[in-house]
Amino acid sequence: MTDQPDERCQCEEALAKLEEYLDSEVGELDAGRLREHLASCTSCYSEAELEQRLRALLRRSCLETAPETLRIRVRTSITVLRASR
Repeated sequence: MTDQPDERCQCEEALAKLEEYLDSEVGELDAGRLREHLASCTSCYSEAELEQRLRALLRRSCLETAPETLRIRVRTSITVLRASR
């Protein structure tokens, strides 16, 4: 990105930095430029919406826990692999 606050963000740049932006891993200047771009570009906004929905779906899907029998089998397999080194 750039250090010049008056330079507008373009689609290519916004899409390249979208994941970092959604993870709050960009600086405040870049975040502001990206917010401004997403507010004015329906295509990039749609991409951001899709990414946020996908992340929410993955978070909900990851709430399940593995059955205890599976956990025991995995731990046993790891122990056997480590011992065979």
